[in-house]
Amino acid sequence: MKQRINLLPLRPKVERDFLSLNSVMIGGGCLLLLCSFITGLLWFNTQQSEERLQVLLVKEKQLQGTIQSLATQQSQRKLDPELIAYHELLQQTVASKKSLSSLLETIQPESRKGFSEGLLAFSNSTPDKLWLTSFKMASGATVLDLSGESADTSQIPVFLRTLAQQEFFKNIKFAELETERNESDAYLFNAHGLVAGGEYE
Repeated sequence: MKQRINLLPLRPKVERDFLSLNSVMIGGGCLLLLCSFITGLLWFNTQQSEERLQVLLVKEKQLQGTIQSLATQQSQRKLDPELIAYHELLQQTVASKKSLSSLLETIQPESRKGFSEGLLAFSNSTPDKLWLTSFKMASGATVLDLSGESADTSQIPVFLRTLAQQEFFKNIKFAELETERNESDAYLFNAHGLVAGGEYE
């Protein structure tokens, strides 16, 4: 029976000293490298945030300039005279329509055999941008004098033609028409017509 016997002395165990100079230097280098990496990452993020902030500041200045420009335009904006004049004409037209309607409503049903049909004919024949200021009608061979204003001269013959087509004025014939332009660019007109036959109250 063979048996091997080791006559050499046992190999001593080497214990590492972590507080040695080499260990401390290696640990310090690793820590320094880690700190440098973290610092670089933080610097990169800071640069990105500053760039985004600068972009936002530029956009904010542009928006403020746009707002100031709009505010200046709003303060310097003037109302369109044509729109103002048209608005006034519409108000006058509506007032004329309302006055005719109110006059029709004041007439009692039993008395509407008289001139109420004539007022209704006026109301139905009056176009936009035209309104009556006065009218006069005599009995017998009826004489009808009309006065009014219009923003458009082409609406005056339309009004007279439509009025002549109404049942109440179906026999009317206008012999004279005078127009005149006033300072507010509205056209004054006077129309003189004859209605053959019929007597109205």
